[in-house]
Amino acid sequence: MRPPLVHFSIPVRNVAPWLDEALASLHSQTESRWTATVVDDDSDDDTAVIASRWARRDGRLELLQPGRVGLSGGLNLGLSRHRGAPFIGRFDGDDVCTPERIEKQLHFFGGRPDVDVLDSRFSLREDIEDVAGGMLRYQAWHDSIESHEDFERELLVENPICHPTSMVRRSALEGLGAIEETYRTGDFPEDYDLWLRLARAGCRFHKLPERLVFWRDRPTRATRTDPIYRHDGFFALKWQHLKASLDLESERVVVWGAKKRGKPWIRALVQSGHPPLAVVDIDPKVIGNQRQGIEIMAPEALAELRPTLVLIAVGSQGARPLIQEKLAQLGLRGRAVVGLS
Repeated sequence: MRPPLVHFSIPVRNVAPWLDEALASLHSQTESRWTATVVDDDSDDDTAVIASRWARRDGRLELLQPGRVGLSGGLNLGLSRHRGAPFIGRFDGDDVCTPERIEKQLHFFGGRPDVDVLDSRFSLREDIEDVAGGMLRYQAWHDSIESHEDFERELLVENPICHPTSMVRRSALEGLGAIEETYRTGDFPEDYDLWLRLARAGCRFHKLPERLVFWRDRPTRATRTDPIYRHDGFFALKWQHLKASLDLESERVVVWGAKKRGKPWIRALVQSGHPPLAVVDIDPKVIGNQRQGIEIMAPEALAELRPTLVLIAVGSQGARPLIQEKLAQLGLRGRAVVGLS
């Protein structure tokens, strides 16, 4: 048997209605050099029974039942079984891969040794009558990101990678430390934390334009129900990344956005000892007021302030492109931290 090129870590919990179809899509891949570890996180349905049946049918797949270890624990346990595969893939037990998924991703990696993290577009498979509008907006934004430069620009807006579509060079993960400790447990989304750490380590990202995974958007999906995916968890990771990526001592920062999305950034900058020069907003009701002791000004003030960085913290749909156009006219550098374009 030829050595595997890709190993998949697949933590699962109570996915019996969908697991057969998911593992069948892995079994049917046009590229056969893969292995997978399904880690059952103490399911109380037939998840383990189905996974065990597939493990007996296909020797490339194994089932582990460690008890309740949580999502990050299951991911890491699955990674620890990589068997030397040079690439690590992700996949969930309620999603479906297209038959060419592995083949297409490996083909790309073969011609692009500069890329460490490879994503693809996804199709939505919903278990509800209509896909929520927010998910469709996220999908459109996700589709717009392809090159490494796109990822750099959008990295602090939202999570730019659909975790189940991702494939990563094992060497990139090992660059962060022991591979069995890749995912950290905390009050934050474990996958977004990983992408930010890989970005700070100098890894390069890319997204394939093909839709290689059918992502099931069901009401009980973790990103809808788990508190680690709330806004505060995302913000903590974003702030940590911004601090590590910038020399705040030398930056002259303005925050564009005085309301809900801008307030955490203003507060964090003030508390860090690097308060913004000003807060900018277009709402005449707030202009002239203060946030955390910082004056709120109209955009016209930017021409005189000449900040070195404007953090764009406005979530209203359609606002961000207008703000970026204004900054471009003034020759100012902006960094979006919210607001799907």
